[in-house]
Amino acid sequence: FELNANYQGISGSPGDYEGSIAYGYRGDRANLLLTAGYRHRSEMSVSERDWALRTGPTGYLENPLGGWAGTGNPGQYNTATSAAAATAGTFAGSLPDIGCAANGGAPYILTTTIVSPTSCNFQYTSFDNLIEDEDHYQIYGKLNVDITDNIEGNVEVLYASHDTPNQSWAITGPNQFPAPFAPSGASAGGGVSPIPATGTSEQSRFYIPNTNPGLVALVSQIASANCAGPVLPYGVDATTCAQGLATAQSQAANAALYGVAGSQTAWRPVGFAGNPYTSDRHSHYSYKVDTLRIAGGFKGKFENGIGWDFGLTYQEQDYNYNLQDTSVNRLQLGLRGYGSRAGNADQCTAAETANFTTNAGNAALGCFYFNPFTNAIQQSTSNVAANPYYVGSSSTIAGLNDAVANRAAVFDWMEDEQRNEITTKLFVADIVFNGETDFKLWGSDNISWAAGGQFRYDRQVQDPDVTYDANATPCVDSPPYGDGSPYCPTTANGPFLFNANLRPYDVERKIGAGFFEVRLPITDSLEGSVAGRYEYYQGQGETFNPKAALRWQALDWFALRGSVSTTYRAPAATITTTNFARGLTNASGTYRANDLYGNPNLDPETALTYSVGAVVKIGGFDATVDYWNFDFEDALTSEATADLILLMFPGGASDPGTRCGQAAYAAVQARFTFAGACSRANVLSYRTQYINGGKVKTNGVDFQANLQVGELFGGDLSTGLDGTYLLNYDEDPYSIEGLPVAAGTAKRAGTYRASIFTGYNRLRANAYVNWAMGGQNLRWQIRHVSSTNQVEALPIAIANAVKSTAKISEYWQHDVTYRAELPWDTALTLSVMNVLDAEPPFAIGTQYNYDPGSGNPLGRVYTIGIKKRF
Repeated sequence: FELNANYQGISGSPGDYEGSIAYGYRGDRANLLLTAGYRHRSEMSVSERDWALRTGPTGYLENPLGGWAGTGNPGQYNTATSAAAATAGTFAGSLPDIGCAANGGAPYILTTTIVSPTSCNFQYTSFDNLIEDEDHYQIYGKLNVDITDNIEGNVEVLYASHDTPNQSWAITGPNQFPAPFAPSGASAGGGVSPIPATGTSEQSRFYIPNTNPGLVALVSQIASANCAGPVLPYGVDATTCAQGLATAQSQAANAALYGVAGSQTAWRPVGFAGNPYTSDRHSHYSYKVDTLRIAGGFKGKFENGIGWDFGLTYQEQDYNYNLQDTSVNRLQLGLRGYGSRAGNADQCTAAETANFTTNAGNAALGCFYFNPFTNAIQQSTSNVAANPYYVGSSSTIAGLNDAVANRAAVFDWMEDEQRNEITTKLFVADIVFNGETDFKLWGSDNISWAAGGQFRYDRQVQDPDVTYDANATPCVDSPPYGDGSPYCPTTANGPFLFNANLRPYDVERKIGAGFFEVRLPITDSLEGSVAGRYEYYQGQGETFNPKAALRWQALDWFALRGSVSTTYRAPAATITTTNFARGLTNASGTYRANDLYGNPNLDPETALTYSVGAVVKIGGFDATVDYWNFDFEDALTSEATADLILLMFPGGASDPGTRCGQAAYAAVQARFTFAGACSRANVLSYRTQYINGGKVKTNGVDFQANLQVGELFGGDLSTGLDGTYLLNYDEDPYSIEGLPVAAGTAKRAGTYRASIFTGYNRLRANAYVNWAMGGQNLRWQIRHVSSTNQVEALPIAIANAVKSTAKISEYWQHDVTYRAELPWDTALTLSVMNVLDAEPPFAIGTQYNYDPGSGNPLGRVYTIGIKKRF
């Protein structure tokens, strides 16, 4: 038996811990290994690292993309100038909510340093964790049996489970909107918003009537506000406060008469207030992956000396996840005073409200208003004092006391869960033969060979719950969130505010392969090998990829080696469908939805690879150096939203939209959803797809060296290093709708792309010094990642605006580990990771202010481990 236990102490976290048990048996003709393990990671909030969460206007000015989104709350509202304008849906005036900076918001035009009365950026990362609570379980067993003197059998079983039960999120902003009452735009009518749809849209806007108690309170607050006190209702100083207050006061009377519409680009129903029905005021997602793998086979030798190895593998993986999102219809009903309480019997129904036209806010019927305004925030989740504009009760504003008392239950009714299961199954059968020929070249060893075949079958099934299924619940008005009318033939993205519903799928592939390899001892100092692999992908074509390698032992202490080969990667079956997955992107400066579609016309990715290197071993010194090169054709990738928006709006944030409406860019324009007219500021979402990208050529050098220094203080001292140096990463442009996204080859080495969180660091290296004596071992290790420079226009412009840097500095980390063999077959390990408590270098344009591919967010970590053998 062997028992292991480890604990890691991390500042700001309860720490991580793990334990495992192993049992081994060795008999005359069989051996058995059984293991089981558990590992837990503890939650660490982003607020535990002040460099990762830079709050309020001051934090915004350090990094305007440090977790900031333009869709905020406190948010922006639009007003109508007359009853006729309201009926026509012309809500064009601007009414900013009160108390932006007082609640942690940043009242700037996003990505700039310009204060604006119609902006209040929301810091969604204040809800995030740098580390989530995670539980990992694993059970493994392997049995080897000598069946005869020439045949061995083996079987192994693995079960693993990875569970993230409570990932924290902010409540998201709108990507979908309610359908209108009356036929308008492309809608047949029958929805829950009085604002008409326009153009070809099936959806209209969120409407807040003048009877909503939060709006009544806001109008009163605007009338009595001033810029003389220490807490400003608008802006960041007396001048900008006066501008913001004047804007609000100019529209307050219209709001009181005709109600308001939520801005489509600068509003969300809940922001700094947080989720009212959860204890931590966060929304929560959960993820769980269960994997079962069974493998076994036989191997042996025929009487003629030819070896054989036959194996079967079956693996099944279930990926279950659960999201939370807001029903579009229920949110609109709540804003209009027809919200219900989750789990209560007295639901607010169409029957008792004349189809939601009477009895708004009638608590006796179970109908309540939802208040989206600042005066509903008692305490912001940002690092600020209590909200001075909170209104907790009122004897004069109808419905406000009921709205306050039932806010949590009403929002619980608005939100629902989205559950999906993705099941992946894999079956592999392998047969390999190997042997040695009777032929020699000029060396002492005979030519040897191996050949074999493989069959692979994989299948993936996506099965969302019925309310998360775009076929079963396609519209914002679909039951159980509406009465099913109107239907949405062109939208069909489901009933939720942000997350699009999924299309079920069931895709499979069958792949056959054969290979050979020949080892050629040309002389005693020169050895070569040649190999080839043929693969046939059902429905996707076939490929043959050769490989050749050569090694020359030029001297006893010096050898040269090299290889050349081609590779082939077929697109996964899941990305060759016409389905899409909705993700997030900040290409426009605020996080928006990106619907990434599959592409049935994808070609396989191919590459030519080669490497040359040298091996040195002299006494206690050994080293290797290898140059490598990859030339990719038809690289499997996806269109970048940063490229899409630059193609449509090449002038950046100030682009006037001159390409809007141009025939040459019509197909590109159709990739965007806009809130109104075509403009960069009005982008609501993107549509991209998987593609075969431009040519990619990358090369670099891998190296490692070790030196046995000698005796020191009675022990053995050694040192060494290893790493990789990226010489080039050159990427040719691809095209979107036939238009190239760049003028020439992009030189990526040494750069960072904030839009896809990817750095192309030139140097990544480790070095160590190790001292060992008897059962003791002490090791000091240094990790280094070289600097990069931002290459995209947006973070560079932001750096210039805030007088910061677009460079991400190099990162160094020092670790020390001590291990001692103790009595009773026990071993102790003590370590300190990141001894100097180095913070990751600042990276402007990233949501947590650092590059997770190079820096370590944990700080100094203490580890203790115990191993006991029986």
